[in-house]
Amino acid sequence: MLGYVLAQVPTLNPSAGSDWIPNYEQIISALNGLTLGGLLFAAGTVIIGGATWALAANRAHTQGVTWGRFMVIGGFLGAVVIGAATAIVNTGFSLGS
Repeated sequence: MLGYVLAQVPTLNPSAGSDWIPNYEQIISALNGLTLGGLLFAAGTVIIGGATWALAANRAHTQGVTWGRFMVIGGFLGAVVIGAATAIVNTGFSLGS
């Protein structure tokens, strides 16, 4: 019974997504735009955090140094996660199939 049920499930080919996903091109375009926006936001966070860190260190403002350091580390980690998202999704898909 289980073999019959599994035989009815079609195999999915991710590269042929436009055949079985409606509005595939628009979805991919929106995801690419969100990825670009996230990377630009992370880069801006690193730049602003670095400036905050430098100015606060120059003025001996310990809370500003801490906030700047957290912004730099958070922006860097955010960029790494966003950049690695494609590899994570593809690895998960290949492990599941």
